[in-house]
Amino acid sequence: MAKNQAVNLHSGDAHLSGQLHAGQLEGPLRIEENRRPLANLNYSSGQLNGMSQTYHANGRVSAQLPYKADKLDGQASFYSPEGQLQRKAGYRQGLLHGEAATYYPDGQLAELESYRNGVRDGVYQRFHGNGKLAHKAQYLNGQRLDQGQQFANDGRPLDSDGKPLSKLRWWWMNAASPGNT
Repeated sequence: MAKNQAVNLHSGDAHLSGQLHAGQLEGPLRIEENRRPLANLNYSSGQLNGMSQTYHANGRVSAQLPYKADKLDGQASFYSPEGQLQRKAGYRQGLLHGEAATYYPDGQLAELESYRNGVRDGVYQRFHGNGKLAHKAQYLNGQRLDQGQQFANDGRPLDSDGKPLSKLRWWWMNAASPGNT
């Protein structure tokens, strides 16, 4: 029966500590520099498994990363040094899969996109800083299906010259077809 063996490695101001079981990393692995955390990783049978975290130099979490069998699998979140959520994205077997959202520094949604097996698939949306839709396009298997539609920061669609529709025309389009907002 194999027993656990402590691992403590030092290199300058860096320190790595964890456990080996039968020669493979097992359980939490902590990496520090100058006594500040750089990463808390979780291993099972020598592979990354479970939630791991990396840290900015100021000690705040930079990323929360779900692993399964050494590959990202689940909802990953990425943060600025100030602690603001910058991006969250779904992964499956190491590939982007599902919804991915990117945020402005104030927390407002900047982009929303969908992935299937590592390629963009579905609706892609980019937003103005005020929360209004700026661009919308449709993708299938990584290929753009349409030219997409651009929008002014007040929500009005842009014409082929990049100019917003007149407010009267926009109002009329919305009044005649309420589902077009």
